[in-house]
Amino acid sequence: MKTNKFFAFAALVCGFAMSFTSCSNEDSPIVPSKTVTISFENQPLNDLGFWCGDETGEKVDNFGAEAYECTYTENGASFVATYTPSWASWSGFAISSRTETGFKDITPDQFNNITGKAHSGNNFCVVYPYFETIVVNDGKPAFVNGFWFTNEAWAVDAIVNGDGMTPGSFDKTDWFKCTVTGKKQSGGTVTVDIDLAKDGDYVKEWKYCDLSSMGKVVELSFSFTSSRANDWGPTTPMYMCIDDLEIEK
Repeated sequence: MKTNKFFAFAALVCGFAMSFTSCSNEDSPIVPSKTVTISFENQPLNDLGFWCGDETGEKVDNFGAEAYECTYTENGASFVATYTPSWASWSGFAISSRTETGFKDITPDQFNNITGKAHSGNNFCVVYPYFETIVVNDGKPAFVNGFWFTNEAWAVDAIVNGDGMTPGSFDKTDWFKCTVTGKKQSGGTVTVDIDLAKDGDYVKEWKYCDLSSMGKVVELSFSFTSSRANDWGPTTPMYMCIDDLEIEK
């Protein structure tokens, strides 16, 4: 009986010692996560109500043409717009406050969305990437909860009226899709698909894209596919508009 009591006491003391050691060896206390929303409200826009880069960015070569990489940063997330003056063109992530919904001239109407407004506030992001990505948390892994999306005006014009290379409007067999790819710190990737048009209809309002299944990522990239395509890729204009990107740090 004395032996059993001795071992019971020893186990209790050991348990207290282990508990104390475990607490004292913690490198840092648990820090609650913080969710931030990227709303694109901080970027000054031109007189037509958009920004797609300018000549103040880092100078780069774009297939022999002089181009500039300009970065919009908000709450640790970075969005690059690559502006090429000699071609009067851009790629990446532009920012717009335009309220027009139609498409007539490529500039400025490529910066319109089909709803005629941002999801919240005044500004939204126009996604038209070539190689550009979104760095979500200064390059450190973070959960991206999701964002709101809708169709851009030029893409809708192609869906409704034909795109100049493929005649006629979309029918029930046609589709237009964006694939969002999350890059892990390890280099692995995970994807989520967004249907922008299918079954004879297309997105006409702001809708939520849930990216929580991706887990922690360091970058987001976007690619487009369409039933209207040729040997070089989709003939549907490869645009989408997003707003209120939610990142949990």
